[in-house]
Amino acid sequence: MFFRCLRKAPFIGVLLVAVLLGFGGSMLRDILLDTPINALTQGRYMTTVMVCTLLGALFGNRLLQPTWLILMLDALVMGLFAVIGTEKAFLFGMPTSSSILIGTITAIGGGIMADILLGQRPDIMSRGPWSASIALVCAAWFVFAYGQGWRGFAEVSSIALAVSLKAMVLWRNWEAPMPEHLKTVDWLRGRAR
Repeated sequence: MFFRCLRKAPFIGVLLVAVLLGFGGSMLRDILLDTPINALTQGRYMTTVMVCTLLGALFGNRLLQPTWLILMLDALVMGLFAVIGTEKAFLFGMPTSSSILIGTITAIGGGIMADILLGQRPDIMSRGPWSASIALVCAAWFVFAYGQGWRGFAEVSSIALAVSLKAMVLWRNWEAPMPEHLKTVDWLRGRAR
């Protein structure tokens, strides 16, 4: 559905969605941290988005063929953004819970903004995808490992955790838990089968 909407949009619309997907979360992060918006102050970021958008417009159909690869790359980027957001929040002196929130927002904020721009319900408000949950778990794991003094390990393992969780969700066909699942343990029993 997401890509079908983009196929009917003019190039400038596709470019705007690409900017939001690529940097929307980091823009929100920088606004929350009250710091200059890195994606706008560094010219190379916008140049990269423009080149990638052009390549996507030209070769998009071929690039989207292995769906599993796109989903795994998405998980890789989501883990990377969760780590960058959480670490930057720490560097700005944010408490642990705020750092986890900012890391999660950095990872999923761009997707939410792009969904809204395209008139779609954001993934985090729909039954099915685990994007927000994966971002939250990765940010929390990063905080734990970083707190142990394992900075390099925290970064790499958090990104690997995002990819592993996404692969598990796809392989097991899991849906994110809904409020009704919290009333009983049926959801957990159903996942154990």
